[in-house]
Amino acid sequence: MTIRIDVESGRAGVILRVAGVLAGSAIKQLTDVCEPIEGHVALDLSKMKLADDAGIQLLRSLREEGAEIRGASAFINYLLDDKSAYEPKGI
Repeated sequence: MTIRIDVESGRAGVILRVAGVLAGSAIKQLTDVCEPIEGHVALDLSKMKLADDAGIQLLRSLREEGAEIRGASAFINYLLDDKSAYEPKGI
């Protein structure tokens, strides 16, 4: 198992708790879970260990579409941000 996605629906919307590694076939799994959801979506990433480039791109796309990212580690937040802002200049 690379990923586990728990879905919790409530009045305020849907919370997806993502645990494990977001890579390979796990990206399609998360996409398939997200596609039919209408309304507010929050992604709880507090138990997500790692994501590859495609997984990070999916998370960026979901965030751009209005999904709220919660509980992401500092490393995942770094990857979600524009990494070019952190690259050294003029060394």
